[in-house]
Amino acid sequence: MANLLEIKGLKTQFMSDGRIIPAVDGVDMIIKKRETLGVVGESGCGKSVTSLSVMRLLPKTGARITEGEILYNGKNLLKLSNDEMRNIRGNEIAMIFQEPMTSLNPVYPIGIQLCEAVMLHRGYTKKEAREHAIEMLKKVHIPRAETIIDDYPHQLSGGMRQRVMIAMAMSCDPDLLIADEPTTALDVTIQAQILDLMRELRSKQGTSIMLITHDLGVVAEMCDRVVVMYAGQVVEQADVVTLFDNPSHPYTQGLMRSIPKVDVDQARLDSIPGNVPLPGSVKQGCRFASRCEHVEAKCLAESPPLFELENGQLSRCWLHEDSSVKEVAVS
Repeated sequence: MANLLEIKGLKTQFMSDGRIIPAVDGVDMIIKKRETLGVVGESGCGKSVTSLSVMRLLPKTGARITEGEILYNGKNLLKLSNDEMRNIRGNEIAMIFQEPMTSLNPVYPIGIQLCEAVMLHRGYTKKEAREHAIEMLKKVHIPRAETIIDDYPHQLSGGMRQRVMIAMAMSCDPDLLIADEPTTALDVTIQAQILDLMRELRSKQGTSIMLITHDLGVVAEMCDRVVVMYAGQVVEQADVVTLFDNPSHPYTQGLMRSIPKVDVDQARLDSIPGNVPLPGSVKQGCRFASRCEHVEAKCLAESPPLFELENGQLSRCWLHEDSSVKEVAVS
């Protein structure tokens, strides 16, 4: 499959009290056409900042992209003017944000918010936009779409608001959908319905999906390939079957051990000791070294590159120095 989005050497920094905080530090990833790529990792690892960098929705003050390229269909999004990016955002690349209640404007009915994108990007009249919005609400299985379109966000449940966000994101048939924790704070029944809906949209419309989540169960169910991030870096990348069958990085192995197992009597869940280091606090060596059971002197002295293994898996760990096919990148 052809590449739809390529992120190359992305570095995104924040300024705080005169300090430079590297939130995303040399990230590389590819999303292919009609593919779902999972991006996983603990809170603060840089998943959401990566997605906001792609959309160019970083805060206007205190945040900046210092290095790298974001190629969409071969076009570097970082080189586009604000007007050119506005034509792509919401039209060719759309995003579902983590919390629908704060993403929807509370003072406007959802219909007005749904109509805005197609009026802007497709030139629809108000009547055409309303008819399209009702059709999109039906596509995401919202009942009584003709009346609910005039409701305000606070009148809808969390699951219904998330469906509205998906309808809004899919209104212009985007090539790429970025979903940032789309099932967070939803009960398991609604989560399953939202995931089914996203699968249906990908199947029918051929949309590529960048699925940001910390839920490995969602990853196993939805994704073709997976990128694991830790402390602003990609530490592992593999197809979903390989990742679950043979995780190669100690951090990924720890994540896998922490998954509750139905057929095993566990007194307590396994966990990874320690805490994620603050961005920029690790000046040398592997960023996972303080929490790793395999740590050696070299891990504390030198930052490992991404090693490519024989099965195509990528792993940022010195354990694979001798067994790797090649080094992919050093950051």
